Amino acid sequence: MASTSAVHAPAIRPARGTRTAQTARPRLTVVSTPKTGGSSMPFALLCTLIVTATLAALLFMNIQMSDASYEITRLQGQSQRLTEESQGLQETNERLGTPQELERQAREIGMVPVSDPAYIDLDTGQIIGETAPAEQTGGTPELADVPAEVAVPPAQIYDEPTEYHGMGNEGA
Repeated sequence: MASTSAVHAPAIRPARGTRTAQTARPRLTVVSTPKTGGSSMPFALLCTLIVTATLAALLFMNIQMSDASYEITRLQGQSQRLTEESQGLQETNERLGTPQELERQAREIGMVPVSDPAYIDLDTGQIIGETAPAEQTGGTPELADVPAEVAVPPAQIYDEPTEYHGMGNEGA
């Protein structure tokens, strides 16, 4: 029985030795072994240099921080001294500004208390009241020589000075 069906054609295969782009294989070659005889000395020197530089930088920063700490401590002490000096000057200024002290200083330069004051009317420029020259005494009169209505009583705040104990952070 002969079959009338389709005839099978033989498959076409490429010939050996010819290669297409799809089946191209890279050529293999023999590669020489890499040289492993290099020294590890440069790497060790690099690591040593990095560690040394890091330690030097750390030491430098530590010294700078301690210097800044000493400077801060010095400036805080100076600030405390200046604050105490300022407080002392303010107290002296307050004491010298009391009426009793001003009267004493005025008497030292030859001024005397006014017994009957006169006033000037600033609108008209007229003097209101009678004035008389003050009587000068030979020496500086004491507070007992001044009439009671003119005398200024001594300030009570400065009679007994108290000891300054500070704020507690001045040190020993």
